[in-house]
Amino acid sequence: MSMEQVHALMKEAEAGFLATTDGEKVGVRPVVGKWVDGELWTSTFAGSDKAAQIKARPSVEYCFADKQWRHVRISGTCTISTDNADKEKFFGMMPELKRYFSGPDDPNYVVLRTKVDRIRLIGPEEIQYTEVTPPGK
Repeated sequence: MSMEQVHALMKEAEAGFLATTDGEKVGVRPVVGKWVDGELWTSTFAGSDKAAQIKARPSVEYCFADKQWRHVRISGTCTISTDNADKEKFFGMMPELKRYFSGPDDPNYVVLRTKVDRIRLIGPEEIQYTEVTPPGK
C-alpha cells in the first residue's frame, strides 16, 4: 500500500471525519483535508470546540471512506496555526472557505496542521489494516 492509494481514496471520499477529545468529551466532525509538505491540513473557527479540544489534547485521528467502504485512518499530533503564510496557503487551496471566512486575514480562521505518525488503510473485504508509511518517515 502506498501514499498514492491514500491520496486516491481521499480524493474519491471528498471529505472525511476528524476525531478530537479534551479528555472528557469526544467530537467527530466532517472535514476536508489536504496534504501540505508531508502534513495533513484542514481549518476551523478559532473559537470552535474542535480548536479547544486540540489545545487540550493535540492527538487527533482522521477517517476517510469511499463508497465501497475502503477507508484510511490517519493519526498524529495537531497544532493550530494562526501564521499568515499558512492561512493564505490553505485558503488558496480551498476556495470554498470563502463561504465561512472573509479571507485569510479573518481572525476567526485558523489552520489545523497535523504531523502524521500513523496511516492505516483497509479495503472493503479485508479484515486487517495495512500500515502505510507517512510522508517524511
